[in-house]
Amino acid sequence: MNNAYLKNPEDEWDIRWYLIEGGILESIQYGTYESFKKKLWDILVILTSQNNTGETKEEYIIDHLDNIILMVKGGHYFLHHKRRLTYEEDWIDIQWLPNPYRCLEKYRPREDEKLNHHLAHFDYNFTQLTREEIQNFVIAFENFFSEMDLSSWLNLLDDWKRCISENESIFESGGEYAALKTYEQLLKLREACYVAYHWAAIDYPPPNKYLIVDYLGTDYINGYQSASPLVMTSDTFYEQSYNNVRQSILYLYPTCPCGKGGIVLTARDLRYTLRWLLQSGWMLLQTDYFPEDWLDPDKIDFLRCPIPEEDIATWKPKSLSNKRQKDIPKALSKLFYGVDVREEIYMVESRIMTYLEGKYSEKYKDLDKEEVATRERLLKVLDVLTLIVLDLRKRRTKNEGVCYPPIFDHDKQTELQKVENETGNL
Repeated sequence: MNNAYLKNPEDEWDIRWYLIEGGILESIQYGTYESFKKKLWDILVILTSQNNTGETKEEYIIDHLDNIILMVKGGHYFLHHKRRLTYEEDWIDIQWLPNPYRCLEKYRPREDEKLNHHLAHFDYNFTQLTREEIQNFVIAFENFFSEMDLSSWLNLLDDWKRCISENESIFESGGEYAALKTYEQLLKLREACYVAYHWAAIDYPPPNKYLIVDYLGTDYINGYQSASPLVMTSDTFYEQSYNNVRQSILYLYPTCPCGKGGIVLTARDLRYTLRWLLQSGWMLLQTDYFPEDWLDPDKIDFLRCPIPEEDIATWKPKSLSNKRQKDIPKALSKLFYGVDVREEIYMVESRIMTYLEGKYSEKYKDLDKEEVATRERLLKVLDVLTLIVLDLRKRRTKNEGVCYPPIFDHDKQTELQKVENETGNL
């Protein structure tokens, strides 16, 4: 640490690393959390031993203590610079809100606890941080210094070094100190530094990235926002209208031989559209919390409206009952209840291949039970996603003098607030 850290960064793009390089990065870049935990425990054993002869003391113990001191200083410098620079940025200060579309508890599969988490999914489970501290690591830093200020922490750690150097236990030094509590506080700070590093590297994982990559087997590209199921919804309607998608579904799964028309979309567009349709609807149900800006309609300005402008005021879903239109979470929960979305996507793509190969049965009414269920699911998910897009559009234009009919019931509450209240704390 030197006075260079008291200066503003010359390049505004250096702010991220400028805040972290106050000691945080240097203290955690070597070794893993587990190795840090083991070395810290070794220090604690030495400090609390009544017969500390120095035989177990090794050079790495002192080195590790110096690393801990650097970490503590780094956390303090981070808080100091963040306040002084009045620096605010979504990756740090963003609020996390309950997912208003979360699958209702009675419809969640048994593996839900393994698949879904209430926060961003890192490679290992945090043992010390709370949900709020993981989603906003600055809170963990502030909590760390709330009971002891920087000078108190440095005095304590310097006392540790002296005891080890003089082969003296912490109890013999006459200090009053809770060893295990301090151990847990330092572990918590180390975990918070790990999250801070990912923030600085713009690598803080979205809450459902692991589902996209590991469960659905889909590439994760184009940044944090691309993991939002609402952005996935925009992909569903990319240059596709509600009527064209619906007509294509009806022709792909016909129930009578007298149907006129055909699949409007190309086979390639149909494949991706129906895949995104199922994937978007399913992803809306996953994970307990979303970053606030995922639910901000002003930040989803690239959603394509699937309904022509002149028809928006009078448009009604064709496959959803009035009751289901007012309870989107329940409608989605029932649609995907007991369904393996990966298998469902595979079956739809198989159906498209059958269509391309000209192997359609002439007896259209002979759709099997599973195909009929898939047909209804696709049509209803299409209605649900269209309702959501129109609701976002309506809330974006509420101050532009454009009036749209309500999509969800609301009296004095906003649509999302009402859904959150109905679903409770998830």
